Amino acid sequence: MRTKRTALVLLTVFALCFLTHGYVFAREQATQVTDTTSLSTEQRIMGLMTVWSEAKYNFPWFDQLPDLNWDATVEAYLPRAIAATDTVEYYRLLMEFAVLLKDGHTAVRPPWFPFLPTEDTLPLEVKIIEDKVIIVAVADTEEIKKQKVYPGLEIVTVDKGMPIKTYFQDKVYRYYTAGSEHGNQVWGVFLFFGAKNSILDLKVKEMDGRLRTVSLTRNLFSSRIPFAPQYMRWNVIERNLEVRNMAKGILYVRIPSFGIQGIEDEFITMIDGLDLGATKGMVIDLRYNSGGNSAIAEKIIACLIDKKVSLPIMKYPQYIGAYRAWGKKTQLLESKASTVPRQGKRYLGPIVVLTGIATASTAEDFAIGLKFAGRALLVGERTAGSAGNTLSFPLPGGGNFEVSTFRAYLPDGSEYVHIGVMPDVEVKTTQRDIYKGLEPILAKGLEIIKKWPKKS
Repeated sequence: MRTKRTALVLLTVFALCFLTHGYVFAREQATQVTDTTSLSTEQRIMGLMTVWSEAKYNFPWFDQLPDLNWDATVEAYLPRAIAATDTVEYYRLLMEFAVLLKDGHTAVRPPWFPFLPTEDTLPLEVKIIEDKVIIVAVADTEEIKKQKVYPGLEIVTVDKGMPIKTYFQDKVYRYYTAGSEHGNQVWGVFLFFGAKNSILDLKVKEMDGRLRTVSLTRNLFSSRIPFAPQYMRWNVIERNLEVRNMAKGILYVRIPSFGIQGIEDEFITMIDGLDLGATKGMVIDLRYNSGGNSAIAEKIIACLIDKKVSLPIMKYPQYIGAYRAWGKKTQLLESKASTVPRQGKRYLGPIVVLTGIATASTAEDFAIGLKFAGRALLVGERTAGSAGNTLSFPLPGGGNFEVSTFRAYLPDGSEYVHIGVMPDVEVKTTQRDIYKGLEPILAKGLEIIKKWPKKS
């Protein structure tokens, strides 16, 4: 059975910290390894060699990284690993090393993940919109109100005047990757982490271009502020299938994750209860669905098709020592997957699937299957472009290394991993949309369903 792990493997764990009570457990676990814990030289060397060797023989995308000499790179990192002053510095080095592979299913997770017990972050969410870092959501706190921080504000600089994009690179992209440039921004959840209850200065630009400075406290967790970014709400907090009427005969269906046991049964129950004659269309929202178990996704697809549907093609590296001796390249074993209609009630009317930069892994499988079967139009943003079951290896000090093990291609053989799947109708959210509280992707999906050609 094919089972694809969540594309953003670390982000899913991080999401647990946004639960009202769950984040307390995560912080207690984190205290088991502090920033003063040290590892022996032998342990540091072994950990670095584990990341290097397991990637060397399992990672399937080296040919897409022509400028990366993996062997020479580990040599360069070895003195830094030995010289690391503590476990925190050492693990950040390993994370930086793994990020060079630029893959959403490949990462080092430190033992205190998602953050050190001495850390906290700001109660707001950002997204890169129109090539600007825009605040898209804020917590309802007195400080936020007093500082007049609201969705739509652009962040220009951080701390002592550092450009926000430079700050993003140093704090986020250096250690985390989703596998594509556009997908990487979901890691913005780590952007403002720092010492608990410390103050961070942000220079922001108003809608009219005026600049001002706001000072906010890193106290999201320590103050138990009831706030979480969209991704966290989908994958951890609001985990049930959401079904509601958008307009007469048009259903909105939000599938938060394909990693939720039983969500396929919720969907099947919904289908079995539908009045098919009265249902004119369905908008399926996957914008923050980062993947899960392919078997769950396939059971849902089976409710929406009337013939066999092709899914992404997978190719697995097969290392043979003799081939290497003969100068032959590593072979790729190919596996083609498909799913068939369920025995029972199925919905075969118009479908729009909403996609976003966080739509990844099994969620991409789902969207790809329906798109290539001609069963749905994709509307929204390009998907993350991330696929691959992971192998996990323990690292000294309690962390682990997860590495992707297969390549994936669209049913027509073209590439989408590290690229993303382009929607049939691309919708770009603007800064003004955020300021006005609009959802243009959802609005476009509804518009398309309403205008769907009727069968003659």
